[in-house]
Amino acid sequence: MNLFPYKPRKNQTAIMQTIKKILTNRDDLVFESGTGSGKTICTLTATLEYALENNKKIIYTTRTNAQQRQVILELRQIREKHNKLLDELLAVGMQGRSNMCILARNNPELSKGTADELSRVCSSEKKKTKTNSKDLGCIYFCNFLDKEKSEKAVFWFKENLPTAEEFIEYCEKNKICPYEINKKLMRESKLVVVPYIYVFDQMIRNMLFDCMSFPEDDMVLVVDEAHNLPNFIRDIFSSQLSTFMLNSCVFEAEKYGDPSMVDGRFTLSSFCKTLIDIIKNMRDTYVYGILENGIRAGSVKNNDAFIPSHEFETEIFSRFKITSKTLYDIVGDLVAFGEKIQEYRQKDGKLPRSYIHSLGLFLDFWINLEIDQYSKLIVDAASGKNPRIEAFCLDPSFGTGILRGFHSTIHMSGTLEPLEEYRDSVGLSEYTELIGFPSSFSNTNRKILFVSDVTTKYEEILKDDKIMDRMISYVSNVCNSFSKNTMVFFPSFNVMSMFRRSEEICKINRCMYFEEQEMSQMALMGLVSDFKEHGYGEGDRATLFSVMGGRISEGMDFPADQLEIVLIVGIPYPKPTARQRGLQHYYEIKFGKGWEYTVEAPTARKLLQSIGRLIRDENDRGVAVILDRRAARFKKYIRDLEESKNLISEIEQFIG
Repeated sequence: MNLFPYKPRKNQTAIMQTIKKILTNRDDLVFESGTGSGKTICTLTATLEYALENNKKIIYTTRTNAQQRQVILELRQIREKHNKLLDELLAVGMQGRSNMCILARNNPELSKGTADELSRVCSSEKKKTKTNSKDLGCIYFCNFLDKEKSEKAVFWFKENLPTAEEFIEYCEKNKICPYEINKKLMRESKLVVVPYIYVFDQMIRNMLFDCMSFPEDDMVLVVDEAHNLPNFIRDIFSSQLSTFMLNSCVFEAEKYGDPSMVDGRFTLSSFCKTLIDIIKNMRDTYVYGILENGIRAGSVKNNDAFIPSHEFETEIFSRFKITSKTLYDIVGDLVAFGEKIQEYRQKDGKLPRSYIHSLGLFLDFWINLEIDQYSKLIVDAASGKNPRIEAFCLDPSFGTGILRGFHSTIHMSGTLEPLEEYRDSVGLSEYTELIGFPSSFSNTNRKILFVSDVTTKYEEILKDDKIMDRMISYVSNVCNSFSKNTMVFFPSFNVMSMFRRSEEICKINRCMYFEEQEMSQMALMGLVSDFKEHGYGEGDRATLFSVMGGRISEGMDFPADQLEIVLIVGIPYPKPTARQRGLQHYYEIKFGKGWEYTVEAPTARKLLQSIGRLIRDENDRGVAVILDRRAARFKKYIRDLEESKNLISEIEQFIG
């Protein structure tokens, strides 16, 4: 591979050759290769070479902005080696308007806007600018229309190939719109790096394709960290209606005149209040199990439950004495009234947000959805203060039909086993190439142990109150026995809180950092940076406490002395909620593999992602310990897993 900027490591040539074969044959590829094995640069190199030779374009999708940044940095390395190809090796890193719109970033009101709301604001500001009204509109768009300023920004971009963050900073300094410049550059860029939503949301995808001005079947799609894609698609195709939102509708209705509905039989606010009452009654019946006369049917174990597919609508028909046709008329009125509110707010310089408009869209979605692909749930959120109904998308392939339109698609991750599950979940062809590449690093660089006298299984903790003490003792003993940066992963923030409340935590004689559940991205990066600092020099080492499946356990690198020991407290099985049971049942019916596809595989991926923080290059060494006897069940995913008989001694023998 001529573009590859480094000396290839084990398996990297094989990955690139496989991708080139797939592209030549117009096939699809799902592949797994361990964390730190160079998937990004291998895929980038192989797809770029093919695109240059065959006049194709590449859409590279990522889950996080950090992953997007990595793609741009790797392309810089390629450009540095091949400076004669600078004009052809052009890439744009695109983010959502909430990040790229400088007008919104500097306006507290607009900064809270959704993509749709900011799009409306943007369209209005552009219109003011183009019609030469007294209000010049957006100064950043105005400067974009200035040919000299626009060409200067494009020239700077091509010279520097900035990340999205770097380009936003440049544009803010020069008061020009980065979003519009990026859209302009897309037409001549060989590579466009975008969040998942740019491809899997139809409206945003249409904008993307219009900007690229290129035939869809001449594009190659890359899905990075692909194990996240099924849940991402389920989320964007699901919808919910909460009592908090309905209370906002009541406030909005009363503020804007509270119009009458259905020939004056009730007002909009009373309609919303009745919906709140229906949701609370459904919560009491299905979650709490309250029967007539306030009698509770049983103890509450979960905070959600299935509801009959048409019960919500039936309750509306019954309480308001209306037909299904009348309900459709009400939905139309809600959407129309909401649009008027959006217009009023926008004229007042406010975010064009209407909760009533959102209510209309939700009801339209709810009464028309494909019931065999969804679970309808009642969820008791915020400790009973904000119950909601939810239409949960069971089948991610419902939103992946676009995959069939590309020249080829490449899906990759460090944790995708079983590959068949991913292929089936996103609706790829049974002929899709499935390949697991062995790790580029020797297994002698890491040791993975588990202990068999502890577990986080709730029933066993209830029977044996010493289990948690032993668990905490393992953590404190390891931290105090080894002067190594250590990370402790928990299955949830609740389990981590139990640990923090224990008196045993005082026995850990080192600096400790805790990830907080609502921590901002900036605060989280500061926490990680402080932890890493302890890995340098001769100073004291630290322990960082985090959760599996969170932002730290996926996509963050901790090379060399920044991390040498990982402790995993318990097995991160999904909670046995109604949502999870519905998903498992659906996959059992569709594929005959409900447990494997919806419980076992996602759990194994979380374990492997956490373990994967340890080894990032050929020289890294580290130990991972799973503090749960159930780890033995995952031997087929973690093949070098061993049971420990003397934990401290075995760690000492390996890392000294």
